[in-house]
Amino acid sequence: MARKPLGMHVEDVKASLRKKWGSLSALSRHLGRNSNAITQALAQPGYSVPLEREIAKQIGREPHEVWPDRFHADGTPVSFRADRTPTAMPCSTHRQNEVAA
Repeated sequence: MARKPLGMHVEDVKASLRKKWGSLSALSRHLGRNSNAITQALAQPGYSVPLEREIAKQIGREPHEVWPDRFHADGTPVSFRADRTPTAMPCSTHRQNEVAA
């Protein structure tokens, strides 16, 4: 089953922005971004943290109120980077003499 999103629903955010700017692309152009930037920031977590903060500012809220899964309560962004540290050391017989099998 899909996880229920936290914070504001994306359509509510879009509606608030459209009431103020007419279209999402108008706000994007006002901020000096490409016309698709606001849509990408709403759909893709971590696309642009400054843009997410600007969206929250435009609708009169704090970023952690709009996206509690993207921002901590103190306003710092949640990291979406995957931890790439290996969990087990490779067996030494896989690459003897540093040559692929």
